[in-house]
Amino acid sequence: MTFTVASVAAALGANAAGRTSLEIRKPAEPSQASAEDLALAMDPKFADALRGTRARAALVWDGADWQASGLEAAIFVPRSRYVMAGVTTLFDHGIDAPLGIHPTALVSDEAELGEGASVGPFCVIERGARIGPGARLMAHVVIGANAELGADALLHAGVKVGARVRIGARFIAQPGAVIGADGFSFVTPKPGAIEEAKATGAITGMAERQGFARIHSLAAVQIGDDVEVGANTTIDRGTIEDTRIGSGTKLDNLVQIGHNVKIGETCLVCGQAGVAGSTTVGDRVVLGGQVAVADHLSVGSDVIVTGQSGVSANVPPGRVMMGTPAVKMDLNVEIYKALRRLPRMAARVLDLEKRVSKLDPKD
Repeated sequence: MTFTVASVAAALGANAAGRTSLEIRKPAEPSQASAEDLALAMDPKFADALRGTRARAALVWDGADWQASGLEAAIFVPRSRYVMAGVTTLFDHGIDAPLGIHPTALVSDEAELGEGASVGPFCVIERGARIGPGARLMAHVVIGANAELGADALLHAGVKVGARVRIGARFIAQPGAVIGADGFSFVTPKPGAIEEAKATGAITGMAERQGFARIHSLAAVQIGDDVEVGANTTIDRGTIEDTRIGSGTKLDNLVQIGHNVKIGETCLVCGQAGVAGSTTVGDRVVLGGQVAVADHLSVGSDVIVTGQSGVSANVPPGRVMMGTPAVKMDLNVEIYKALRRLPRMAARVLDLEKRVSKLDPKD
């Protein structure tokens, strides 16, 4: 698969200069690029590497002196990070998913498959499931009874979609994702240690083990359009009302979404983050890596929570939160500065105590 410099520029909506008829085989780092590669040097920090590259064409920043680097052609990009989306789309290797149903797949006679769907080896599609047109199911995917999968979905190896789950168009799930498992919801016959500790901060006789009764998950999961779910991420189904993920939201690897959670549109939830049951998250929210959000909370729209923060209270819209417990970022920075000063303050207090102890009470 080759492209000319001109065709790459056209696909990116960018301007090109020089020998735009040059053929490009693949993108590469400037130091690793060959004569047929497109060197990725979209920032001035790559200027030195670009001067030593073997590539004849490169993606460069606006205003770059590309000819001084010995290049024969250049494509100018205004926003380097954004252009990577276009470059990787253009040169993507694609997915090998032959049309039709693999002989080893088990597909219920009561399931519906849309036109152009692909069902890979050892897949299972249970009764009443509906698979949209153009959907691609790679090896060992399981679609539960009465689940719905939208058009042009891509489910990588080992994805499990539970019963009654409804998923919109252009859904992508990376290997091992589980959509629609039971929620983690248990209760003791009498108020127990967890409830007492939450209410009073103490544990008394209620700490005696009583055993746990399961609260069954009767609802399912609803997912909008253009949602992506990372590898080994789990989304639990709701107890009475469905767990919901809004359109355009992207979940990273190893994310846990609890039962009854509502996540809005165009959110980013980074790796190892967890949202506990019955919490509502607004639109355009960013949860950094390893963020923990407690249960039964409300996180407003346009909130950013930095990595490893712990959200234990409601968050109004538009806040940037940091720390555990999470507070406004500027306050957290002040708290951190105060913590760093504590050793010096403690030493000063100890010194003052020694001085005071030596004073004569009569003075």
